[in-house]
Amino acid sequence: MRLLAFGLLLLAATAWAADPVTLRLLTEDYPPFNMLAANSQISGSATDIVRELMQRNGIRYSIELLPWLRAFNRAVLEPGTCVYSTTRTDPRESLFKWIGPVAENPWVLYARSDNPRVPNTLEDARRYRLGGYAGDAVAQYLIARNFDVDLANSDEQNVRKLQAGRIDYWATGKYIGAQLAAREKAGNIRPVLTFNTTFMYLACNLGLSDQLVGQLNDTLHKMQKDGTVAKINAHYLRD
Repeated sequence: MRLLAFGLLLLAATAWAADPVTLRLLTEDYPPFNMLAANSQISGSATDIVRELMQRNGIRYSIELLPWLRAFNRAVLEPGTCVYSTTRTDPRESLFKWIGPVAENPWVLYARSDNPRVPNTLEDARRYRLGGYAGDAVAQYLIARNFDVDLANSDEQNVRKLQAGRIDYWATGKYIGAQLAAREKAGNIRPVLTFNTTFMYLACNLGLSDQLVGQLNDTLHKMQKDGTVAKINAHYLRD
């Protein structure tokens, strides 16, 4: 009987090991790291890195583009779910298991071109109204430091708000700022200050096994060493 029970357990363990992991990957429109391409496929530098990471580990996956807060909250609550590209901050640290980084993201202030005030430090902008968007790490960083942040539902709205003079500066990522300014044909705004640099990750539900997290991080490290990550970034990232 014991031999039979042991055999059944061994068979079950073998079947479980043979069943490949399936992950649900959620993201937002945050070019050039993650975005909807012209062919309706989700692309971007972080997306390509994550796809390669899944492929090298034989992981089945789906990718869905959602509003940021919905994607973030689903990854916190739903097993087998991850969200990217997620800035790793102290308040978020205990909410996820982290794979990365998959992207480096300098933070900048944009101003209208006719604004003569060029801040030398972030503190120089404290007396002014800054534009951010709900749930974004840049906005959360500024709010935590008691800056006056006017929140929008999306970062695209901040381009229009800055052009209309409804905010004095727009706080955003360096690369997405350039992408959105070009998308909105906003030739009258410019970056005036880089005030922080952060790293973004694939952030996974706490139910993901530590073994798989370690495996994914090891693979990502190999991708960095063999030049795969640099090659992908060179295709998407422009100063």
